[in-house]
Amino acid sequence: MSGLKQLSPLSQAGVWALRLTVGAVFVLSGFAKADDLWGFVFKIEEYLQVWGIVQPRSLVIAAAMFIASFEFIAGVMLAAGCYRRTVVWLLTLMMGVMLPLTAYIWAADPVSDCGCFGEMLRLSNAATFFKNVALMAALVVLLIYNRRVGCLFGPYIQWLVLLVVSVYVSVVAFIGYTVQPMVDFRPFPVGTDLGGLLAEEDEAVAEFEFVYEKDGVRHAYDIGSLPDSTWTFVERRVVAGKVDNRPELVVTDHDEDVSAYVVEPEGGTLLVVIPEYDRADVSFTYLVNELADRVKNSGGSVVAIIGAGGRQAAEWTDLSMADYPVYSADPTQLKVLVRGAISLVWLRDGVIQWKRTAASIDADYVEASAADDAVLDSLALEGAARLWQITLVVLAVLAVLFMLDRSGRLLKWRRQLRRQA
Repeated sequence: MSGLKQLSPLSQAGVWALRLTVGAVFVLSGFAKADDLWGFVFKIEEYLQVWGIVQPRSLVIAAAMFIASFEFIAGVMLAAGCYRRTVVWLLTLMMGVMLPLTAYIWAADPVSDCGCFGEMLRLSNAATFFKNVALMAALVVLLIYNRRVGCLFGPYIQWLVLLVVSVYVSVVAFIGYTVQPMVDFRPFPVGTDLGGLLAEEDEAVAEFEFVYEKDGVRHAYDIGSLPDSTWTFVERRVVAGKVDNRPELVVTDHDEDVSAYVVEPEGGTLLVVIPEYDRADVSFTYLVNELADRVKNSGGSVVAIIGAGGRQAAEWTDLSMADYPVYSADPTQLKVLVRGAISLVWLRDGVIQWKRTAASIDADYVEASAADDAVLDSLALEGAARLWQITLVVLAVLAVLFMLDRSGRLLKWRRQLRRQA
């Protein structure tokens, strides 16, 4: 490529350094969003609520999927030098939107965290703005010089690289949305002694009130009287005591704090978690009740926790025909605990064994299993291990493509030498 002669080796190294750095930022950002697609959906809805924009959940999910996939794919393509002009232009246009947006967020402070890296890394609004300034500056440099430096894959094979990377990020997002994030960066990952956390007693434990807004009117509620989903969560205030550094999950039964009694210190405990009561699908209650029967047959306990007040808790008991207690908690805290409209958390001796959406569990498999809690142990997922397996397969495919591409170039070079001879 004649363009390479116009840049010194040092300049080419500088371009590669920018490619890898900027590409890595977008890869991490896209992966964090795709891995925890529910979290990104909640963040988008938080922005929309602040701006007074109402959109269907399905549209928000589609937008979240598109943004996460675009960032990840564009980051990989940039780092590999593929589609050298198109990718840089697309990322520059994206940053042309994000830079003024983050400037507004920094100035107006409508949300405390931009959500750029999900739960993986939380940046202040100021840090996010300056990060975007640096990215924009790097992209401007790449607009000038990126086409004058070579790439890892030849133009004729780059579409295959794009296809492989697209499939990879789609699989990650699909599992993260339908099951749970494969890498859990939240405060309650698998292996957390949730029973111990909830049972801890501290004289300085804080009491909170939760501020919600509707039609420009704000009102403070305690945990036992949270409003319906037409109200927008604004903030949480400390009304007594002080906040410690422990992850927070306050479970109540008609204003009475029962957090310490939710998880059994010994044996199995199944938590049925419903963060958004109005979006819960009652059709999953058959599966939940089947699992609940198996837990109770083995001497364990079952508790449902919904992100609504006592009235909705009683209503859910009737709708689901639950013969287990139904408690209340702050919806935001429940969304941190587990993702999904109706999700399950399985614990042994108070320790989280797995977390899954109810939709990801095969009802026929459960129904055909023995009438004990062994089936719940069999539902465990090694998310991180599965992610590594998928990643290694993708890297192997890319390595094969790279070798095929290079061998083709080598063969072409040898033919040219023979012709010249």
